[in-house]
Amino acid sequence: MQSLSHIGIIALNTFRESIRDKILYNIVFLAIGLAVFSILLGEWSVFDRAHVIKSTTLTIMSLSGLLISVFVGISLVQKEIQRKTVLTLLSKPISRVSFIVGKYLGLLGVVACHLILLTVVYYIILFVTESSPSLSLLSAIYMVFCEMAIVVAVALLFSSFSTPVLSALFTLGVYFAGHLSNQLLEQVQFVKRMGEVEGFGSVLMEKMAIIIHAVFPGLYRYNISSNVVHQIALPDWYLFWQSLYALGYIGLFLAIASWWFNRRDFL
Repeated sequence: MQSLSHIGIIALNTFRESIRDKILYNIVFLAIGLAVFSILLGEWSVFDRAHVIKSTTLTIMSLSGLLISVFVGISLVQKEIQRKTVLTLLSKPISRVSFIVGKYLGLLGVVACHLILLTVVYYIILFVTESSPSLSLLSAIYMVFCEMAIVVAVALLFSSFSTPVLSALFTLGVYFAGHLSNQLLEQVQFVKRMGEVEGFGSVLMEKMAIIIHAVFPGLYRYNISSNVVHQIALPDWYLFWQSLYALGYIGLFLAIASWWFNRRDFL
C-alpha cells in the first residue's frame, strides 16, 4: 500500500509538472488547429466530407499523442537526473520501480486529458458540419489511447538510459516500425512468392521481417479508423484482445526500464 501511495504522489507531481510545459500547449493548440482545418479538407476533397473529417482528426490524435510522448515524455527522467532531484527522491523510502511507474502514469494522464480535449473538439466539429457523429467513433479513439499508452512506455524506457535526442529518435523509430512491420512482412513474403529474390537472400529477408514483426509492438493493430469511418465491423472481442496486447508490451517496457534504472548510479 505504501508503494501505491508513492506511485500516486509521483504520478500526480509528474502530471502537474507536465501540464505546465509550454511544448505541451503548443502541441495541443496545433492539434486543435489541424482538427478545425480538417473541415476545409473535407470541403476541398473529392471524397465524402464526413469521411475526410473523421479519418483526418483520428490521425491528428495519434500524431499529436506521439509528439507529446516524444517531447514531454523523454525529458521526464532526464530532468530529474540533470537537476539532481532524483537523488532527493531516491534517498527517501521510494523504490526506483515506484519512481518509473509513477512517471509513466503521470504522463499517461496528460495524454488522456489531451485525447479527451480533442474528442470534445472532434464531436463539436462533427455536429457543426453535420457529419454523422456517433458513439462508435469512441472505439477508434480508445484504440488511439492504447497505442499512445505503448508509445509512452517506449519513451520512458529509452529516457531511463539514453540522452533526450537519442531517446526521441529511438521512440520515433519504434513508432514507425510498429506501424510498418506488418506491411514489410507482407511485401517480403509477396516478393518471395513471385520469385524476384531467391536463395539465401530470400530466406534472410523473410527472417529479418519476421523478427521485426515479432519484436516491435504492432501499432498498426490500433489503426481502426477505416473500419469505424466506413462502418466495417471489427472481429469479436477485438478491443479486448488488443487491450491485453497493449498491457503486455507496457508491462514489458516498464519492467525493462525499472531494471535498467535500478542499475544506474547517480552519485
